[in-house]
Amino acid sequence: MSEAQATVQEPTQDRGQEMTTQSQTTPDIPGQSELLHEVMAKKEKIKGLETKLADIEAKEEKRRQDQLSADGKKDELISELQGDIAKYKPFKERLESYEATRRQALLERLPESKQDKFKGHPLDVLEDLVDEYSAPGRVKVDNQPPGSYGGYKSMAEWASSDPKGYKTQTKTTRGITVGYGS
Repeated sequence: MSEAQATVQEPTQDRGQEMTTQSQTTPDIPGQSELLHEVMAKKEKIKGLETKLADIEAKEEKRRQDQLSADGKKDELISELQGDIAKYKPFKERLESYEATRRQALLERLPESKQDKFKGHPLDVLEDLVDEYSAPGRVKVDNQPPGSYGGYKSMAEWASSDPKGYKTQTKTTRGITVGYGS
């Protein structure tokens, strides 16, 4: 009997594994869509709650500082604020250094005549100006095939400098003679 149970249990386990594999490979689109919407809604709710918490913490800190000031513990408040200043000072210096370096790099990319004029502008404005001034200007392009004027800059110059070549070329390519009788 135990052998019969063992043989019966093996196919059952194999079918269970196959069913699990099939359900994993074929996604349940409607269920996943609802789940995705639910997750996104919760994510937005969490962001809103984090924002509210940050506002409440800032208001509480302000209230605490006002209370210390009102209680006559201004020395404690001053030392606390000086500690905060000392903590954030390296970040301020790094930011100022970065901005100065970035400003100088952007100003160097501007034409010299414009550098003094835009020296005091914010970085985002300078970046836009650099993009505008560094964009290649419109260049007049001659779309004529090479040698269309017989090596001359214009048809008039070609006709006056090489009338014979001009006449033969225009007659063969266009079938007409411009500026000449027959």
